[in-house]
Amino acid sequence: MVIGIGGVGSVIGLKLHDYECFDRILLVDIDPAFAEKLRERTKRSRFEVHQVDALQTQKLIDLLKDSKVTVTLNACTWQTNHSVLEACAQAGSHYIDMAADIYSPPGVKRPGKNSFEAEIERFNHAFLEKGLAGILCMGVDPGAVNVFARWAIDRLDTATSIRVLDADNAEVKGYRFAVLFNPETLFEELGAVPYYVNNGKVTAGKPLETEVDWVRFPDPIGLMKTYAVAHEEGVSLGTYPPFVDKGVNYSVFKYSLSDKVYHIAKSLAYLNLDTWKKVRADGVEVAPIRVVCANLPKPAQLGATVVDGYSCVGTEVRGTKDRKRVEYFVYTMDNHREVYEKYGYSLTEVQTGIPAALAARLLVEGKIKERGVMMPEALDPEPLMDNFSREGLKIFVEKREVERM
Repeated sequence: MVIGIGGVGSVIGLKLHDYECFDRILLVDIDPAFAEKLRERTKRSRFEVHQVDALQTQKLIDLLKDSKVTVTLNACTWQTNHSVLEACAQAGSHYIDMAADIYSPPGVKRPGKNSFEAEIERFNHAFLEKGLAGILCMGVDPGAVNVFARWAIDRLDTATSIRVLDADNAEVKGYRFAVLFNPETLFEELGAVPYYVNNGKVTAGKPLETEVDWVRFPDPIGLMKTYAVAHEEGVSLGTYPPFVDKGVNYSVFKYSLSDKVYHIAKSLAYLNLDTWKKVRADGVEVAPIRVVCANLPKPAQLGATVVDGYSCVGTEVRGTKDRKRVEYFVYTMDNHREVYEKYGYSLTEVQTGIPAALAARLLVEGKIKERGVMMPEALDPEPLMDNFSREGLKIFVEKREVERM
């Protein structure tokens, strides 16, 4: 079952349809219009379309049980995670999602706290009892980058630092400003406290003022200015016990931003326009961020004719092997226009959807054996790394060694 049939959900659905191990694929959404279109244009379709609100837990439980769903992929926003996790736990379905709420440390109270560690704490026991896997944040970043980290650390004797690096040099033609994925998500992340791990402790930074430096990405992207940004893996990788035992005491997620995006994000923050807290204007209550994003083009509008350039998402791990200093950079990189022409979806949507769909296949084939609710770094990376490139997520590995003379 795929819940939430937007761009990412559609990519996941199409990938699952390519796999012979799935007899039926249920496409579920509160508005089934896109799901119906996907079913209609798919040859020899095995899709079934259902209209269900992901926050209506009991209806999900009934559908999961009636349809005997083996694995559920939640492509909705993080606000639905607890509802779908609860439904899967009760109905006996494996669970995969692509994002959680922004991290908040222990002792910091937030209404509806839904970050990855809260989900593990609440649902891990129930999933273990039923022999189910709940894989959180299994997109590209977080997701594939967590797997990259595990793969690299497994090849080292010791490890000290993990940096997840995300850069894009895409140009969007015909618009003064456009965002290649959900703009509400982008501005929420840029305006949130960027938690990261430094000297073994979770540390709070200042939005767009923390860990600012220049990073050289593989050509043709090159040198880019990067900032620490709120992301699940910035904390999870530096606090995962097996990594800590191996010596990791630093982890961060860093995103490259153009001067234009930086100044827009700062301006929205100064004017309190990046908030979900509703205000009253002309007799109507509205969240300022919704107004800001309503004026932007939808990411789905930005096809091959208007977007060109490259995206690079990867994980840098530093450590030692046989007393030599070793650095791995494991990454995926592709061209926006070429991917859109091949799949009919944006590169961001394809990069996010492929790891989740692949994980679903490996689960039902018995190649992912871990059980309980976990982040992707808890998985054996080999089955995933063996398949990423052939599934369309091109993987590259750079390895550097320093030997003392």
